[in-house]
Amino acid sequence: MMRRITPKILVSIAIGMAAGTAGAACSQVAGSVRLVPDATCQIASKIPGPTYIGSCFNVHLSLIGLPTGTGYAGVTSEALVGANGVGTASPAVIPSDASPMVPRQIVQTARSAITLGRGSSQTTLYSNDVVVIQPTFDAAGQMGQPAAVSEQIIITGSDNRGAYAKVTGSLTVIGNSIGQTVPVLGKICLP
Repeated sequence: MMRRITPKILVSIAIGMAAGTAGAACSQVAGSVRLVPDATCQIASKIPGPTYIGSCFNVHLSLIGLPTGTGYAGVTSEALVGANGVGTASPAVIPSDASPMVPRQIVQTARSAITLGRGSSQTTLYSNDVVVIQPTFDAAGQMGQPAAVSEQIIITGSDNRGAYAKVTGSLTVIGNSIGQTVPVLGKICLP
């Protein structure tokens, strides 16, 4: 059965779409990411400064509508301050309600440098990342595969070259991307 859409409804839809996109520079993105261990820890030369704690990776990023991205990432140890003003460093744990000795969640920080495009269109994006891991433990108390992993990536800048020099935005990695491809969702904004 076909429904007839009245001109009044079409105009309302058109105005709504125009208002939603007029001057809009942000787009929702989706794709996938995969991390492969990098024994040489190349991220330390791409983003010097933070203390990298040995978990370094080659990054393969694919977002629909954007060039494939490749680059580097590494887990860092960075300052954290609790709501009570007490400082510590990452990685940090949120203790279990049942046993303060067992982590309910592990919070890690990381940095990434990912290059999109080729030639004169090439841009390297830099990010600060936070990874939250829900660990699992076997009967002997040894940590096993995580029950859940989520990573929040905030684009903090670029090398100021190429087609994506002024990109901002954020991405969320859904799952453990080490050695496997997992989904990525987010928002990318161009000036």
